[in-house]
Amino acid sequence: MNARSLLLLLLLAVLPISGWSMSEKKEIAIGREMHHEILAKIPVYEHAALGAYVTRIGSRLARDSDRPALEYTFTVLDSPDINAFATPGGFVYLNRGLVLHLQSEAELAAVLAHEIAHITERHASRQDVMSKTSSVASLALGVLAAIGTGSGAVGSVAQDAAATAGTAMVRGYGRDMELEADREGAKFMQRSGYDPLAMVEVLGALKEQESFARVRARAEGRQPSVYHGVFSTHPRNDQRLQEVVAAAAELPPGAAPAIDADEFRRVTDGMKFGERRGAAAVVDGRYYNGKMGFTVAFPTGWQVVNRATTVLAEDAGGEARLQMTVRRALPEMTPAEFAAAMLELRGGSDAREIGNDDVKGFTARYADPAGGAPRRVGVVYHGP
Repeated sequence: MNARSLLLLLLLAVLPISGWSMSEKKEIAIGREMHHEILAKIPVYEHAALGAYVTRIGSRLARDSDRPALEYTFTVLDSPDINAFATPGGFVYLNRGLVLHLQSEAELAAVLAHEIAHITERHASRQDVMSKTSSVASLALGVLAAIGTGSGAVGSVAQDAAATAGTAMVRGYGRDMELEADREGAKFMQRSGYDPLAMVEVLGALKEQESFARVRARAEGRQPSVYHGVFSTHPRNDQRLQEVVAAAAELPPGAAPAIDADEFRRVTDGMKFGERRGAAAVVDGRYYNGKMGFTVAFPTGWQVVNRATTVLAEDAGGEARLQMTVRRALPEMTPAEFAAAMLELRGGSDAREIGNDDVKGFTARYADPAGGAPRRVGVVYHGP
């Protein structure tokens, strides 16, 4: 027997018939083993209120799904990457990095409903490559590698197949299955009383973050981790996506959940934004500060430069300029007192307080010491 024949026999040994289907019992067993493997590599985000909140919303959606009898587990992972994924048997994972880019409970429900639909439609077992390996350990390795924490040294044919399957789970199953997950997820949302249109809104928000994630990844010398971005499944204005969401909205709605409009903000307030100190970037005229967890959008056409301690911005004609820098806040002083004492600004005109209940600030116009046009200065307290 020559080497080529031996290789063929080995391939046949690890790649069973592609039509093989997985029982629910097997799905659950695989999901549980993968759950232990994933949590051994990526810690759970220690935020009890958020974990309970996600579980409550996810459980409601799961009860209104096409597999309500399945026991679902919802886990928030302590990862800054903007991602969510599901594994066989009812296990749904949500990175804290993705939660920080959502704006409401309905958007959170949209992400969870999409991932639940991957489970109800058995996308993992339907994915041809997953049906070609029975090694739970290899499949878990594939998922971890796709997340970015697993080993890159995948040697065997079975492990290569598992790595590909893991990539599909974490980064998407391709356009058709992703659209199917959107369609079924939108139905689950309608049954649970959520507006399915939130699915379109959340995709728009996540697409806007994708370019920032890619820029940051390049700066850090790694591959970007974006929500199902590897397949570029569909933009916000995708006609097929609009159609499946609209079709779900035509279904009889379920009882609307008692949503506390401020609960999402209360639960997510104070979440840590990132792990790397000084993570900052300018993408398409928008400044992102990962360390402090804020972003500033500048008008179209402005040139924005991010320096070590200062952000400089200027309009196309050079008639308007803005300089933004960070100082340590002094809570014992009001922003107005900070401007007078720490910045030595006095005698301002058009002075007023700015901000809201969460952000305190002060602004006024001051004469230019060099004799130029008056300049407006603002002080905003944000965190430390």
